[in-house]
Amino acid sequence: MLDVIKNRRSIRSYIDKSVEENKIIEILKSAMQAPSSKNSQPWEFVIVDDKEILSQLSKVQHRAKHIKEAPICIAVLGNKNRFLKAGKWMQDLGASTENLLLEATNQGLASCWTGVFPKNKVVNKVKITLDLPGNLVPYALISIGYTNEENEYIDRFDKKKVHRNRFKNT
Repeated sequence: MLDVIKNRRSIRSYIDKSVEENKIIEILKSAMQAPSSKNSQPWEFVIVDDKEILSQLSKVQHRAKHIKEAPICIAVLGNKNRFLKAGKWMQDLGASTENLLLEATNQGLASCWTGVFPKNKVVNKVKITLDLPGNLVPYALISIGYTNEENEYIDRFDKKKVHRNRFKNT
């Protein structure tokens, strides 16, 4: 198993250190390598490093407070102009977001996924904060930065959740 998969964790504490631009680009390259339905690639991204905007994003919902302390936050957005089938874009953005998180870990950074979609109240707050056009739907906010927090592998494999051929409640 790849170490980056084993070591990825949601980390919400960051130190005061900027994230290098080359690392941000590598993270976004990985996000855009995700599979997408009919290769629609419905994603767009906004990199936020302005402290005032980070503070505003930290207030869009109760589980977003940590965004204020992060040096950057990447807003993962769905572009409605590229939605080919209803619902498929959410799967595409989920795959893109996971790639983004894994590459952040690969780059030696901490990150945390804060869900936005489908909560309309949160979606609208993010749209207003980022001044998004109508065709862009906020899907997730990913805080990224350096941390002093220790990250320890936790084995989450549970054989009881694995079934073969048919579901068998054991």
